[in-house]
Amino acid sequence: MTRKISLAVALIAAVGLTLAAGPWSADWTTGITLDPNGTFLSGLESIVDLGYTTEPVIWTSYSEFQLAVGFLWQAFGVTGRLGAFEIQGDLLYGPSTTDFLYGQWIVRMQLGGVDLGFYCAQLSGAVLGGPADGFALRFAGRLGTLDIVSIAEMGARIEDEDFDGIDIVHAATGFYRPYTTDPVVPGQGFTGEKLTLSGPSLGCVGEIGTTLYADQEGFDFVSFELERIDLGVSWLTVDVDLTHELQTKSVALTPQVVLGSGILCFEPYFGIDQGTYPWEIDGITLGGLALVYTWNGVTVKDLTVLDTGRYVITTPEYGTAIEPLADAINRGHDYYADTWELLSIELIGDACCGGEYRMLVNTTFEEGSSGVFGGGMTYAEGSVGLSADIVLTGSMTVSVAGLDSLGMGIALHW
Repeated sequence: MTRKISLAVALIAAVGLTLAAGPWSADWTTGITLDPNGTFLSGLESIVDLGYTTEPVIWTSYSEFQLAVGFLWQAFGVTGRLGAFEIQGDLLYGPSTTDFLYGQWIVRMQLGGVDLGFYCAQLSGAVLGGPADGFALRFAGRLGTLDIVSIAEMGARIEDEDFDGIDIVHAATGFYRPYTTDPVVPGQGFTGEKLTLSGPSLGCVGEIGTTLYADQEGFDFVSFELERIDLGVSWLTVDVDLTHELQTKSVALTPQVVLGSGILCFEPYFGIDQGTYPWEIDGITLGGLALVYTWNGVTVKDLTVLDTGRYVITTPEYGTAIEPLADAINRGHDYYADTWELLSIELIGDACCGGEYRMLVNTTFEEGSSGVFGGGMTYAEGSVGLSADIVLTGSMTVSVAGLDSLGMGIALHW
């Protein structure tokens, strides 16, 4: 299948390059990281992202260099529309080891109000979990007032609200590249079916939805979503997600309270302990609290984990959110193992000459820390646009022991 994907992309590239030349675009980002406590130069990266347009197709190339391994990633991509079809192709290579790593091919089509999608992918044996290949078929349509989404998995799983795609990880450094289609087993054959039904309002509930997922071993989970519950107060809405995992007999209940027009969001995370029977509940445990305030370019987020044995806080690469520990492990998400609280402040605004500035400060509070109030690590990063095409960046990590790292970089676009 690797050869088929490579030949298909090469054939389309040959046809595309015979068309009239289109415009080029390029982004170049480079940065260095200094470590005052160890090796002075601990990190050096350079990323070149190229785009070339031959209407109606866009060709891309992504090259990443890292100090630890040299030429880390070389990726090629193609996206565009051919008649009624939307196409996307991706190839990823590891130049430092001269390995083909991953390839995916996505074809989508809209026909008479129905969305059809074909997703296939190939994972090399050079990647943990490979070799593997498979495909998935997605159907989305409307029957009366009911929205239906069906995803049939034939050895592959695709990214959506419940599942992640796949991260190709460089084991020695932890750097990764994310993709939509995850080939989960070698060979073809049925591996799962995900069916989602959602409909219009019922009483005080704005929208009701249910999702059912089954794999080869039987039913895996069923979830119910109640969105925009009207409690009769104009500034107060509640969203409720109820998930019942049949295999593990666990239920998660996560209501969300939104005050105003998304200015203040309060989200408690409840863990529900089941009894002997599937729907028997022995108790409800409040595992964590998330409070997010957004106003005029300022976002303040406070995440508190009350049940550290069941919930964790993920790293910025995975959303900086409270997540059940079992989900973080199953999905391969990085998280702060000993952190019980994270305070984040982000500022975004307009800089001079058409640019934009951004500043982010994350502070963690950890169990057993000797810092003030249990403070652990503070990470700060910022960027300022000198123009729409030139951006200066900087970052800093400080722990209880002092300054751990200092980074600076520049990004250019033309």
